[in-house]
Amino acid sequence: MNLGKKAMAFVCGAMLLFAFSGCNSSANVQTQTNQTDNITPEEMVAAVMSNLENAESMKSLIVAESDMTAADTTSTGTTEAEVTTVYSPLGMEISTTSNLEKNPLVTYVQEEDGMATTYMQYAGQWMKQSVETNIAMDSLQMYDTKENALLFLNAAKDWKEVSADENTVVLEGTLLADSLKTLVEDTKSLQVMGMAGLTEEYYEGISDTTITLIVDSQTKMPMLYTVDLANTLEVLMNNVTSTFNSSDAQNPPQQTSVNQYTLSVELSNINEIKKVEIPQEVLDNAVDLEKQIESASIRTGENGEELAAE
Repeated sequence: MNLGKKAMAFVCGAMLLFAFSGCNSSANVQTQTNQTDNITPEEMVAAVMSNLENAESMKSLIVAESDMTAADTTSTGTTEAEVTTVYSPLGMEISTTSNLEKNPLVTYVQEEDGMATTYMQYAGQWMKQSVETNIAMDSLQMYDTKENALLFLNAAKDWKEVSADENTVVLEGTLLADSLKTLVEDTKSLQVMGMAGLTEEYYEGISDTTITLIVDSQTKMPMLYTVDLANTLEVLMNNVTSTFNSSDAQNPPQQTSVNQYTLSVELSNINEIKKVEIPQEVLDNAVDLEKQIESASIRTGENGEELAAE
């Protein structure tokens, strides 16, 4: 198990440069609808969550956009992930790009008998590893559109309707500061910025924020949600900087201003995908990462005989 976790950590490390989801309804989606014109925002969100929980597959487009200023230098960035997911048995295709890396990083996941095999191209070579499904999904949490959407929608308070027409309803809710620490960590929403696995003290000083939700008014399915995490990211970055950089009154630590950090998740093709196909070339050429590590750890003698580990 320890070796499996180390192997997974190796693969996860390669994915930290990239990120994030999407939704449109389809004719064959089984959904919960409300026939009254007086549905409240809270009732609408409850219907959305119920329908989303029952979704068996979907596509999503996850987009994280940032704009930050430090030492009078402004930097902007965009990361995108196109994700196709079938939930049982689990199958995923994840294609990520960013303004730093235009060539897509493609990852496949295939579940069988409670084990998930992940395929990722690294340095021109397809690598694979198999671990328990829950371990694989923990490392890929920021791409789990359904679970993350449910976590955000369930945590949001004070929903209000912003606008509505015959096709869509736009709702706005509040994510309280007290819930953001757990939310950000559970959804890995800031992992692409290197802000993951932080303890509670680093979240001290964050403010409430807003989540915007666009709903298909006919199917009560989510089409898009956007979360403003600029303040959360700014506080985290500056708290981390203050902790690890020594300073005095004359030389305070460098502060970073986060002008924008939005996470937008668009959903589509709900319940339309039946299977995620992994190209045969990937299956044929993937090198088993765990076996590679085991092989590298075996000591041999002068004549090639295997020696006992020290």
